[in-house]
This record gives sequence, C-alpha cells and structure tokens, in this order.
Amino acid sequence: MKPFKPPQAHVTNWLIGACVAVEGAAWLGGAGFGDRLALNFGLIPARLTAALAGHSDPAGAALTLVSHMFLHAGLFHLGLNLLFLGWVGRYVEWVAGWRSLLLLFLAGGIVGGLAQWLVAPAATAPIVGASGAIAAVFGAYVVIFAQHRARARRVLGLSLSGDTLSSLWLAATWIGLQLLTGLVFNTAGGGGIAIWTHIGGFLTGLLVANVWRHPRL
Repeated sequence: MKPFKPPQAHVTNWLIGACVAVEGAAWLGGAGFGDRLALNFGLIPARLTAALAGHSDPAGAALTLVSHMFLHAGLFHLGLNLLFLGWVGRYVEWVAGWRSLLLLFLAGGIVGGLAQWLVAPAATAPIVGASGAIAAVFGAYVVIFAQHRARARRVLGLSLSGDTLSSLWLAATWIGLQLLTGLVFNTAGGGGIAIWTHIGGFLTGLLVANVWRHPRL
C-alpha cells in the first residue's frame, strides 16, 4: 500500500516560497544587506521594550513580531526550518484548512516572539526565523495525528483527560529538548538559539489544536 499523501497544500507552499524569496534577496544583496535586514526587520526584544516605554516607534516594533518569521540566519537555518514546515504543514492544512494554518503560523510566531521578549526584554541580538511559527504547526500536528494510550487521571486535585495528559507530556518533552539545546549551543558572546520562541510557539499549537476539535479528526 502506498503511503497517504494529503492534497496539495497551497498555503504551506506559499509560506515556504516567501521564506525562500526573502533569504534569496538577502543572499543576493550580500552580507551587509542581510545584516541590515536582520537589524531592521528582525525581532529585537530591547526595541519592543523601548516602544512600550514610548522611546521608539511602536508600529515598527510591532511589525517585527511578524517580519522576523520570514528572515533566516543562512541557508542551513532556512533549509532545516522549511523541511520541517513542509512535512507537518501540509497535513495540518489538509485537516484544518488553509486559513486556520495561516493564522496558526502567524500566532505561533508572534506568541513565540513575545515569550522570548518576556524572558529577555533587554536583549539586543536580532531574533530571526520561523521556528516559533513552525513549532506551533508541529504542536497542532501532534494533537491531531499522534496516537496515545494515556488514561484520564487526577493530578494535584485536577481531573485531566487522556488527551490533555498526552499533550502535556509532549509539551514537557519539547520544552526539555529546547532547554538542552540552549545549554549546548547558547553562548555568552553570541545570539545563540531563541529557545522560548520554540516553547511559546509549540504551546500555542497544542492549545489551538485542542480547541479546534475538527470533525475530520
């Protein structure tokens, strides 16, 4: 039997194309141009903090919550992210529809960016990449397609369903992996990996997919 392939995922392909186009423009413009794109359109937590304090343009700072998703730190970063998006995005789009996928992608990127800002509001290194947005899509994919055997239990006096427990275990696993990645790769002298963008995005995907409860499930 041939493996199932969902219908063509138009929004997933569009998002991939948009990221490739932006990275292609940065590459053609040279290293200096790519750096300027990151500084102007990357998510810089300190710029958000300054905007909230009234010391900089709030509209421009808010725009970077979206624009940073389409910038990447090189071809390897781009390829790894888009490989993952191409894998899970088309399945989530098939079940939830293109509008839901697009909104989930944007919401995951924004919430992930805000999570990173809350953890380090004075950071000045630009955050780039669709990792938070893709983490949200992955979180939804996990809820929709993962098989589980968890039973309903009472935890700290709360009654939790099997679905909720499975989602919480997966969230804990994802968060643990991100924290371990940060310990290995983050350095005091470099920008490192914005771990909380991944965590915030993933939790967004888990919550949104549990709310969907799509009939096609």
